[in-house]
Amino acid sequence: FVFARRNMLASRVFAVSRASILRPLQGHAFRALFSTKTSYRSDGTLDSAGVLAKHQSKFNKDMTHAEMIQNIRDHSLFSWNPSGAAATAAISVVKGEGVYFYDANGKKYLDFNSQAMCSNLGHTVPEEVKEEINKQMSSIAYAYPCATVTPIKAKLSALLADLFPADMNHFFYTSGGAESNETALRMARLYTGRHKVLARYRSYHGGTMGAMALTGDPRRWPSEPATAGIVHFMDPYPYSFKWGETEEEITRKNLQYLKETISYEGPKNIAAIFVESVTGTNGVLVPPKGYLEGLREICTEHGILLVCDEVMNGFGRTGKMFGFMHTTPVITPDIVTMAKGINGAFLPLGAVACVGKIAEHFKEKAISIGSTYNSHPMSLASSYGALKYMLKNDTLGHVAKMAPILKQLQMELKAKHPTVKECRSIGLFGMIDLQKNKKGDPFVPYNGAAPASITQFKSELLSQGLFTLIRWSSFFTNPPLIVSEKELREGFAIIDRALTTLDKSFEN
Repeated sequence: FVFARRNMLASRVFAVSRASILRPLQGHAFRALFSTKTSYRSDGTLDSAGVLAKHQSKFNKDMTHAEMIQNIRDHSLFSWNPSGAAATAAISVVKGEGVYFYDANGKKYLDFNSQAMCSNLGHTVPEEVKEEINKQMSSIAYAYPCATVTPIKAKLSALLADLFPADMNHFFYTSGGAESNETALRMARLYTGRHKVLARYRSYHGGTMGAMALTGDPRRWPSEPATAGIVHFMDPYPYSFKWGETEEEITRKNLQYLKETISYEGPKNIAAIFVESVTGTNGVLVPPKGYLEGLREICTEHGILLVCDEVMNGFGRTGKMFGFMHTTPVITPDIVTMAKGINGAFLPLGAVACVGKIAEHFKEKAISIGSTYNSHPMSLASSYGALKYMLKNDTLGHVAKMAPILKQLQMELKAKHPTVKECRSIGLFGMIDLQKNKKGDPFVPYNGAAPASITQFKSELLSQGLFTLIRWSSFFTNPPLIVSEKELREGFAIIDRALTTLDKSFEN
């Protein structure tokens, strides 16, 4: 082979010989590879007309639930869970309207989790969003983010700057929450020149390698060994013990513990501390009084960046534009990550905001991260329309009106049902914890399998037309931010009936 490369003539002879030998083998390989596929001819070429004819004949009509699930089983894989079981349990969603969606059999579901806590504006796309998307599609649908800019990127960036406090005026656009946290992780390390990053155990920051390393809950385990340099620390609200009886005591003791953790790791080694401003899937945990303010002080003292993950909290879910704004005085994180509510999940989009000193750094230094869909014009257009809709319709004001009603309905369930251990909510972000006995033991141990009673509880909710997420012994009450009082009461009435059945499993 080396001789052939050195000698042009020999190289040509080698190429001809190789081609004459491999050509029939390649033909045989094509026939073997595509023998079960009618879309390819025996010579390996695609039968484009045949493929189109097949799909026009087979799929040019509404699919039944069975047809949909069979095609999913044959050709798709699910996230997180075993795909076979996930396909069996899946709801075949075909339509959405307001706070409801419908399956292929016409069954109507009240969405009490905003899908993945992201369909904040419900399932009817506002005209403002359609208008911006159509306008963008008719001009240019995609532009290379490393070498071009678009009017919609300029407009959305200016609007976001108006929504953020202090000098958070610069934004980096991603495809979703995990990528936003990956970007923030990279930015923090490059800006500080430090390697270690602290994150909490009761947390979730995304499914990619860096974001998963930041994650503290069991979803991290299958990806380990994970990205190096991530150190996890305990939350103000652990699962099995308390730091204290009052919010002030909890804050004081937990922050003292954090200071000690920082001293063990070396303050000058730590680039950033990542926190969800209000913990999401790990409990809808509102920080105790003074916690975020104290965390901000600790970070400032040691030159550590404070990164607030607002992927789930952001854009009204907690009753304020961002979760970190429930502080007195309002703190300014160094970096904020976001997605979901930034456009109501009408299209994939995330973003990272940073303060001026970090933005100035990356005007001179490479940010060293990017992707094909970074700053995708169509997604940016959806966000611009969605945020204008929120401002026009005073979505934050509506959440403020609905929040006490949701809290009241939660407390009524606690007063009535022995299986309800605790309720928490902030804005339209809520969770209810379940217990199987008076000792407060959960139905499901940490990361354990659900018993028949919880499986039945979930089935009853669905059968009565309510969709939400049940995680271990807790379930969420996170309707779209456009939910009405009537719709809230409808949802809690369904939960009330399902809990009445679950109460029969309460011990003693």
